[in-house]
Formats: sequence, C-alpha cells, structure tokens
Amino acid sequence: MLEQQLRSVDPMRGKMLSLAFAEHVVRVCAGELTPEQQDLARIYLGTAKALFTGEASMTALADAGAAHAKVRVAGSRLAEEILWVAVLAVSVCWQRDLVREGLSRGELKNLTVRTVAAEAQTVVRRYTGGREAVWQLTHLLETADRVDPQVMINLLDEVDAVRAAGLAAEFARHVLLAHPDARYFRAVLDDPDRLPLAVVARQAQHVVGGTEARWQLIRLVETMPR
Repeated sequence: MLEQQLRSVDPMRGKMLSLAFAEHVVRVCAGELTPEQQDLARIYLGTAKALFTGEASMTALADAGAAHAKVRVAGSRLAEEILWVAVLAVSVCWQRDLVREGLSRGELKNLTVRTVAAEAQTVVRRYTGGREAVWQLTHLLETADRVDPQVMINLLDEVDAVRAAGLAAEFARHVLLAHPDARYFRAVLDDPDRLPLAVVARQAQHVVGGTEARWQLIRLVETMPR
C-alpha cells in the first residue's frame, strides 16, 4: 500500500515526504545519537526544508551538509545509518542544484522518496523493532490534499471478520462522540457483526462529514496486522 502511494506522489510532495521521513528517524532513534549528531542532523534537514520557502540559501545547505558529514560517529554503525537517511532525504531534494552550483562534486543515482522510506524503515526496525512503514503511510494520508477513494476500498477489502467487528464498533463510538443520539450507531455497538464494515464506514462518513473518511483510513492503517 505504501509503495503504491509513494509511486503516485508528485516530485515536490516526494521531496517534502523524504524530509519528513528523515526527521522522524532522527527523532525516533535519538537515543543512538549524541547531542551533537542530533543537532547537526536537525540543522541539515531544517536548512533543506527552509530552502523551499526562501528562508535559507544553497550555500547554507552546503555548509550544513559539510558539518553533518564531518560529525564523529565513534564506532556506531547504526548512528551512521541514521545520519545517512538524512543525507538521502536532502539529496532527493537538492543534490542536482548543489552540483549545478558547484557546491557538491558527487551525485547519488536513482534516488526517490521510496529510497528514503525503505532506508528509514530498516533503521527504525533495527533500533526499535517498530513498523516505520505504518507511520510513513499514516503521515502520507494525514498530510495529503486528497486521498483516492480506492485506497479506502482496498483497505476495507483486506479486513478479516474479527477485525471488522472491532473496527465497526470503533467507528460507531467515534460517531457517537459527536452525535450521542445517533440510534443507528448505538445499534452497531450492540451488534457490530450485523452490518458489513464498509456500510458502517460510509454511514459514519455521511453523518460526521468529510474528515471522517480520513480518520477511518488512518485507523485502518494503524490497526493492520503485522
């Protein structure tokens, strides 16, 4: 699912997602980094982001990159990999511009947001055992201007019967927070197996409004089995 969504993003969106994925790795794996490494990684990624709004210069990014590259890792292979994710993310965004302006001599080939996502997943899995792909997909959905309705259909199709009953009850409770007198959803709580999950989801979207579909999508992703 994540791979499919990342393939469909436009180049600018891919760049911003790359930076977000790298920032999340630095944050989640901060315990493996020294305070200096954390600071230099954050400055490097922050400068790359600021370039998009004209709040930084290409020279400032080159300087931040040089400082980031010189930081001492002191034997931690995992720390090297964490910092490498930041390099990949910045390269997705700006490496061609840096090379064109003579501020970088080399160029990494075939880099995309998918490269950054995969490296980030590997690093976080090694450090915490966590499912970074779930966070990445959730972040993608939360920050998207629009999500293809087919994504919801595909996710609903993958839900088994046991999980469907639990999600139907959760969707009903979420509606009842805003509409406590909604009898339909009280009935769903009484018998969450009675109606197909897709029917409950559509009815909840109709009652709550546009934001409900996004919330449901995120819950579907967050509750996906390993």
